[in-house]
Amino acid sequence: MISCQDADVLAAALSVGSIDAGDEATLQEHLTSCADCRRIAGDYLAAAARLPLALEPMQPSPELRGRLMRAVYAEAEQASRRRAAARTTWWRRLWATIPTARGFTLAGAVAIVAAIAVSSWTVVRQPAPTAVAVPLTATVSAPSAHGQVVYDRGGSQAVVTVTGLPAPSSITAGGAVYEVWLIPTSGVPVGAAFLSRQPDGTWSAAVNHDISGYSAIAATVEPVAGSRSPTGPRVLQAPLGN
Repeated sequence: MISCQDADVLAAALSVGSIDAGDEATLQEHLTSCADCRRIAGDYLAAAARLPLALEPMQPSPELRGRLMRAVYAEAEQASRRRAAARTTWWRRLWATIPTARGFTLAGAVAIVAAIAVSSWTVVRQPAPTAVAVPLTATVSAPSAHGQVVYDRGGSQAVVTVTGLPAPSSITAGGAVYEVWLIPTSGVPVGAAFLSRQPDGTWSAAVNHDISGYSAIAATVEPVAGSRSPTGPRVLQAPLGN
């Protein structure tokens, strides 16, 4: 059996979640027979519950916000590419299941034909795609740029691809990233993605956002951490005909 002094220390540790299972079991055993320590443990837990309310909310620094946004957008873009690869390579997985050491058996041939027939029937029954491709208009800041934005009408995904863009820092001093914005008919533009340079020199971004309430999309040159609202030169823009 532990002393009340030891129980006080363990109760404080319990209130902030820094107690291991063995010590917690020992503490609970002591609390069952000590009313004073139960009261103290309750006070500790109540105080710990109020701690978050005593903290002043703070906005993240521009650098932290930029790192978080880039990580989120990069992960979303990779997920979109994985989904696209899964959709386009289903037949490769089907083909891989066919025995390679001999020719088609009758059963194998029937299975292949059936699979293709079912897949084709499923595709026919699916509603017509609603993807819309809109060309991006370059501005005087990057006159050689051209590309497009492809999005699902009324959906929550869009892909921006651009060629002919120079490095952001060559357009304006201090500019380090191309940030993509969704622009409402009225109100403040919303930062939605960062354009990433691909090995072949093109730039792309995956926008995972409900775009139905926006009338246009644009890209501007911004500081490395991004901005809360557009501050740099606009290099590309396109209407969103939702």
